[in-house]
Amino acid sequence: MNLNRRVLLWSGLGATIAAVFGREHVQDSMQEAEQAKLRKLYNPTELVQEAFQSDLKSFKDITAIQKSAKLRSPTIPYSRVWSKLLITGSKLCTEQYLRGTFEADYDGNIASLPLYTQGFQSFKQVASFKATEPAEETIPFEVPAFELDELSNQFPDKLDKLGNQLDRTQTAIQQQVKQVVKIHQKIPVYYGFLLTSPKANILMFRGTQRQTEWLGNILALLSPYRDPSSKAELGSVHYGIYDFYSTFLAKPVAEAVKSLDFQKPLLISGHSLGAGLATFAAMDLALLYPQLKPQIQLYAYAGPRVGNKVFIETHSQLIPNHYRVVNLADMIPLLPISKQLNAEFVHGGEQWSFLSYQGDIIPNHIVMTYRNAIEQEAETKLGREFENVRIPLG
Repeated sequence: MNLNRRVLLWSGLGATIAAVFGREHVQDSMQEAEQAKLRKLYNPTELVQEAFQSDLKSFKDITAIQKSAKLRSPTIPYSRVWSKLLITGSKLCTEQYLRGTFEADYDGNIASLPLYTQGFQSFKQVASFKATEPAEETIPFEVPAFELDELSNQFPDKLDKLGNQLDRTQTAIQQQVKQVVKIHQKIPVYYGFLLTSPKANILMFRGTQRQTEWLGNILALLSPYRDPSSKAELGSVHYGIYDFYSTFLAKPVAEAVKSLDFQKPLLISGHSLGAGLATFAAMDLALLYPQLKPQIQLYAYAGPRVGNKVFIETHSQLIPNHYRVVNLADMIPLLPISKQLNAEFVHGGEQWSFLSYQGDIIPNHIVMTYRNAIEQEAETKLGREFENVRIPLG
C-alpha cells in the first residue's frame, strides 16, 4: 500500500515536472520564433550597411554636383604678380573701411592709407563705393531731478522731509528705468574702390567686417539671377550676397566702370564677402559692356559658393579667366554646402590652393593668412583636392 502510494506520488510529481518543462519549452519556442521575426525586421548588420550605403550615396551625389559643372579653362594664365597686388588690395579695402568708420570726414581716398605705397602708387582712384548698413547707437538716459523751489513755498515746515522722500523716489526710479536709449539708424560704410593706370584697371571689394554681413553670408537661399540688360534669368544665386550687391553696389559700379578704357585689362577681386561681390560684378559688367568682356579677369580669395550650376556655367562662358584661391584649412569656401534642401551650390573658376592651418576658423580665413601664403607663392594649381586618405567610392 505504501509502495503504491509512493509510486503514485512520484508519478504525479513527474507528470507535473514534465508539464512545467513542456510549457516552458513551448514558451521558449514561441519566444524564439518571435525573436526570429524581429531579427528579420531589425537586423543591426543590415541597418548599418544600409546607413553606410546611404552616406556613400550622399557623398557621391555631393561630389558629383561640382564635378558635373562644365567650366571653361582660362585663356590667360594665373598671374602671381597680379595676385600679390590684389590680395594686398583686399587688405587696403579693409583699411579704407576702418578709416571711414572712425573718421566722419574721410572721403575714401586710398592714397592716405598705409598699404597704398605697396604697389598702388601708379594707380589713380576713379571711385569709392559705399553702402548703408544698420547700426545701433546707445545714448545715456538720466532721470530728471525734482524741483523743490515751488514745494518749499507751499510747505516750508516740511521741506526736509519732502526732500528726503523725493531723493528716495528718484533713486528708486533710476534703479528701475533702463539707463540707455537705443537709436537704430543706417550708416554709410565703404565697400571698395575702382582704380586705373596706364597698364590696367582694378575693381576691389572688401571682405566681411560687420555682424550683419555675416548674417547675409549665411542666408543661403537661392534666388534668380537676371541679366541687368535683358532681365533674362541666368540661373540662381546666393540670395543674401546677391541682394546686397544688386541693391547697393550694382548701379554705382556700372556707372564708374563705364568711364574706363575698355582696351585695358579689368582686374576684379575681393576676399571672403568681397569675392562674392566681385563674382556678381564681373557677371554684370560682362553682360552690360560686351566689348569689355574679354578684358575681365576675376581673382576671388576665400569666397563662398554663390550660385547653382546653371549660373556658374554661364558665368564661366562669359568670364573664363576666373581664378579662385583657397586655403584648404578655411571653412568659408566650403559654404554653403553643395546640396541643402532643394538648393545646389557650385564653385566656379580655376582653383589655386594652399594649406595654412592656424588653429581656428577666423585665423584660417583672414586676409593676412592668404596674403602671407601668396607672398610666399605657396598656392598651387591642383587637379584634385588634397587627400592623404582615399575614400573608396565603389
